[in-house]
Amino acid sequence: MSFDFLEETILNSSLSLWDLPTKSKIRLINVSENLTYLVEANGIPQSILRVHRPDYRSQQEIESELIWLDRIQSENLIATPTVFRGKDGTRIQNIKSPNTGRMVNLVMFEFVEGSNPEADDDQSELFHSLGEMAAILHKQVRLWTRPADFFRQHWNLETIIGDKPLWGKWQDAPGVTREIFSILSRAEKHLCEKIMAFGQSNQNYGLIHADMRLANILRNNDHLTLIDFDDCGFGWYLYDFAASVSFMETRADLEELKHKWLKGYRGIEPLSVNDERLIDSFVMLRRLALLAWVGSHMDSDEPKKLAPFFAHESAELAENYLSSHCVTS
Repeated sequence: MSFDFLEETILNSSLSLWDLPTKSKIRLINVSENLTYLVEANGIPQSILRVHRPDYRSQQEIESELIWLDRIQSENLIATPTVFRGKDGTRIQNIKSPNTGRMVNLVMFEFVEGSNPEADDDQSELFHSLGEMAAILHKQVRLWTRPADFFRQHWNLETIIGDKPLWGKWQDAPGVTREIFSILSRAEKHLCEKIMAFGQSNQNYGLIHADMRLANILRNNDHLTLIDFDDCGFGWYLYDFAASVSFMETRADLEELKHKWLKGYRGIEPLSVNDERLIDSFVMLRRLALLAWVGSHMDSDEPKKLAPFFAHESAELAENYLSSHCVTS
């Protein structure tokens, strides 16, 4: 993964595309699939600027994400950040990179007060709310007739662990020794069998957030806001639970978090016991996706911190997964 890091002077100049205070300046706060900046004026937060990586999302994909956000807000379903339109009335602004000559897409979001829940805290009640939130979105998606030109990628077996996965191959991640490769391959084979038997239907597969983890939840007292729909796409609804426990799969209280999530979900939408039995397979699938993500994003701080131990922990998770499914070598 590589970024076209634009000079801050260029990005600061681009702020004139929106109706912002004249002294507004940007400050980089996150590097992941895109670059995220806090926009401040005299030290006061104004908004959040997302600078899109040119080769990651097309303008049609970005617009489709924003269309879904519009729909969620118009139905007053859950709290999400408002998208600010530029002075020309459009939500996606473009500037030309002097480094590559390519056009770079920019989107400005509302600044939302709050902080991310800490992973070490008791998350049981939070996961009840996340289950409710996921069910509300899934219910909306099942009933919504999307525009004909709506386009988002799919999060399925092919795009996650296939020949050309979106985040790269987990086999290429740092720390994947021959022994770890063997364990993870067995887990991959088993989860593929389970998920392929599960299949795809309008009831179990549709538009999902796909990254509903703690880093994308802002909590302000008892109020929760879901942010960063950049990975939203079509996938199994249960994948939203798997995403919510990203980087937390080895927690001792994982079963309690799953129980709370399911209780919250079933308060809004039905979910069968047979579907519930697939959750562990989706958690394992997501873990392989994250392992691939670590390997393909080694120019970012978080993957660098995870790299020394993530493959080993993934193998331990895989062994527990296989053991719980009575799969022997």
